[in-house]
Amino acid sequence: MNRGLVPVVPAAFAIAVYAPLILRRSAWSDDLPFLLNPGTRKLFADGRPVFAVLNRLAFSSADTISGLTVVRGLGLLGIAFLLAYLTRLLLELGWSPKAAILTGMSIGLLPPFHAYAGWATVFSFPWVMLLSAFAGRQWLKALEDRRRANAGFAMVAMTLALLTYPPAAMFCWAWPVLRLLCQPTGPRSGVVDARRTGMLVALSGSISLLIARLTMALLDIQADPRFQFIDSMPDLVEKARWFVTRPVAIAVRPFIISSPSDLVGLFTAIPVLIFLTFGLLLRFEGTIVRRLATMAILGLMAALTMLSHLMSVDNQVEYRFMAGLIVVTWIALVVAGRELLSWALTRFSIGIDTALVGVLAMSLVIVPATVAALRNVNQVFVRPAVIKEAHLLEQLSGFDPEQHHRLIVIDAPGSWPTRQNLGIYSVRTDLAHSWVIEANLRLLLAESFDYDVTPEIWVVEEPSNPHTGEFMIDLRPLVSRL
Repeated sequence: MNRGLVPVVPAAFAIAVYAPLILRRSAWSDDLPFLLNPGTRKLFADGRPVFAVLNRLAFSSADTISGLTVVRGLGLLGIAFLLAYLTRLLLELGWSPKAAILTGMSIGLLPPFHAYAGWATVFSFPWVMLLSAFAGRQWLKALEDRRRANAGFAMVAMTLALLTYPPAAMFCWAWPVLRLLCQPTGPRSGVVDARRTGMLVALSGSISLLIARLTMALLDIQADPRFQFIDSMPDLVEKARWFVTRPVAIAVRPFIISSPSDLVGLFTAIPVLIFLTFGLLLRFEGTIVRRLATMAILGLMAALTMLSHLMSVDNQVEYRFMAGLIVVTWIALVVAGRELLSWALTRFSIGIDTALVGVLAMSLVIVPATVAALRNVNQVFVRPAVIKEAHLLEQLSGFDPEQHHRLIVIDAPGSWPTRQNLGIYSVRTDLAHSWVIEANLRLLLAESFDYDVTPEIWVVEEPSNPHTGEFMIDLRPLVSRL
């Protein structure tokens, strides 16, 4: 195969996997209030002015729930371009076309990308990851070649990424991680790359914080609590404990979205960490001290892919905060597996082609991971939306805007079922989110009648006899259908 076409394969694969689902009519959680009223104050308060502008443009153009297909399509294109770029980087770092293709395909099946494909609100996140990865690579190359203009361009790109979504922007650390992993030259070069990438983050971060604060001041908006940073030693210690016990344990179980207990997480994560450690020890060269030092630098840079969340006071387990860590950890596992396989075949004089075994092993990962990705996107974003909308339209069938001026919605708080999965993948219906009910009803009313039909909407927990002009909607029967 022409090497120039190799990056196209993972991109096309991702589109083939996710497109049939994202083309179906659906909307999830924040999609609904954004679509009803593409306001931007909350995003400005979060310090993400570029994200605010992008979401306003995207959701204003969508107009209806069906129109969100286009927004999700933009997210899928972002996934495709990101996978193509990562595959190209792997080729540049010496990977064979087959290995680069299979690894690129598998990356697109990792849990963070399920949401990027199925949730319109986060359509820009893969694009931010792509922009920041490009910025990180260009920055290091510009410093090595002493090209100030290119360095300035990289800083502008990184600043834009930070002003869009800082957790995704931390993917700028991906290039130095991949370079140390795939072309190990010892801890010294890793330290140099880490220091230089840290300089990019510090400079661009300072500029982005200044711009965000100035924007808030100009718009007279108060910063949201999530725009606060750790400022005490107890918080720092708690953050370190949380990071080791949660994100790290989740990252080494890359395709498993179930939420483990501490005991299950321990017993599943430790064997994988041992596997990863031995594989990387074989990968790196030199004395044991030199190898361990290289691994320490690699681990530090991998952890820094979550830097923006590590600096925040929140301890929230969500895949969108851990996308960079999960991607680089998965690539490290692939490298470690390849090294251990090569060592085992050589050690026991087994005459099997390493590349063939690698292809078979990756196929055993990709096939079930594809099934899992399709199932997860469908059961979180698509199927619940179809069931919910059918129920709401059935309940609204007797509504008459000439007779009814108020909707009384009987909620089922505490009764909405969940799954034992991580983050948003535990949600069986977005009606569990308090901000969804009114927005969803108003959008359905607008599609059925007109945007001029704006009855009052009261959400209550207990049924009562409706008064004149009131129309009842009962959400409780929906619980058993989910």
